[in-house]
Amino acid sequence: MVTLSVFNPGGNVEAAKSHAPRLSELNGKTICELSDGAWGDYRTFPLIRELLQKQFPTVKIIPYTQFPVGGDKFDIDEIGKIMKDKGCQAAIIGNAA
Repeated sequence: MVTLSVFNPGGNVEAAKSHAPRLSELNGKTICELSDGAWGDYRTFPLIRELLQKQFPTVKIIPYTQFPVGGDKFDIDEIGKIMKDKGCQAAIIGNAA
């Protein structure tokens, strides 16, 4: 006889720390792109940027090329300072393999 256990693939796990509040609107906001440098950032970020600017004409996007690149190498304090200096109100973080 075989016994199978079935788990919820939704990963119902209680979050220990919630995310920052979501922006209600992107028009007029400054969004920073941060890359881990792992895969295709030169392809995906320009496309994401283009789509966002079409949908939200007054959004300002600061490209990932203006930030240090690298997942394990991120100095969170350095990135935070750069983001603050550039007036970032949100971030798009990527890419993953």
